[in-house]
Amino acid sequence: MKNVLKIVGGLLLAFAIILAGLFVLVAAYQYRPAELLEINLPAGWQESPQLIADREYSLLSWSIGYGSRNSSSDNFMEGGYGVRAGRRQTVSKNLEGIYAEIAKSDPDLILLQAVDHESKRSYNFKEDEILGEALGFGVYTPNHKAFIPKPWPVSGRTDAGLAGFSKLKVTSAVRQQLPENYSWPEKMYSISHCLEILRLPVENSDAELVLINLDLKTYATDAETLAKQMEVFFEIITAERDQGNYVIAGGDFGQTLLPFSDLSYKSENPHWEPGNLDTASIPTGFKLLYGNPDIPTSRLNDKPYDSEAADTICFLTDAFIVSDEIAVKSCESFELDFEFSDHNPLLLKFSLDRH
Repeated sequence: MKNVLKIVGGLLLAFAIILAGLFVLVAAYQYRPAELLEINLPAGWQESPQLIADREYSLLSWSIGYGSRNSSSDNFMEGGYGVRAGRRQTVSKNLEGIYAEIAKSDPDLILLQAVDHESKRSYNFKEDEILGEALGFGVYTPNHKAFIPKPWPVSGRTDAGLAGFSKLKVTSAVRQQLPENYSWPEKMYSISHCLEILRLPVENSDAELVLINLDLKTYATDAETLAKQMEVFFEIITAERDQGNYVIAGGDFGQTLLPFSDLSYKSENPHWEPGNLDTASIPTGFKLLYGNPDIPTSRLNDKPYDSEAADTICFLTDAFIVSDEIAVKSCESFELDFEFSDHNPLLLKFSLDRH
């Protein structure tokens, strides 16, 4: 009997030590960013050409799924089982495919979301730097630095965020924290939503193009917090327009842009249901832009993607919001069947009206 008690006691002690160790790791990696954080610009960006009014430019936005998600992936956060890409080669192949698709459009500006930087789930690839070598000058803005203690085996160290690239001169990049309301202990390892705000001067003008990268998708059901985030976002873009600046914001809004009943593909979700973007709340002087609504921009990672399966769940969550001074030429979505990411990219072509 004593031997049994010793074994049980030893197991309980080992379990307690493991839990304590996990807690220490979670606490050590907890991200506590300042409300406003200046992001260092790469050397040489100041020598890039400035924006010119009336000239056409292109902007691509794409949530790249940490380089780990594609048509074959599933994820434990969305009703599946996967924690990381099955193989290191999968991440490499996804990144190569993402770059190849971007290169086809050869955009002047690029906003990427869900970009990993040395995360366990993506085999420690520095995706922002790898893509930067191919795409040119850019900045990386973290929104999820944490040690994620679930499931088992644990997700582990995560460093993910937003990345913006530009062939044009950028004079400033900042990280703007958005409101959060996670309860303990989730607040220690949950995503810290933010805006990545880039400023591009316009030649022969006092105005700037304020380019905002965002990723508001959340697995929480806290609609109130998301509403507060949108309120802060709307206040920022309104203030910039009032100052005479052009504004373009793009990314994953984490909300369906059209009611599910208006979409041609199945969108009911037993694991996570995005709220409806209240288009009436978009400030005066701005418009919402998305591509063909028959092309979903994101999918649920509860199982591998099958376009023919009746239980495949897709969404329309990715878009641009632009100020009225932006002359929109086109906004196109691409049907890639989620080959390299769990999102499809959007391409905006535009010019700046002269003030």
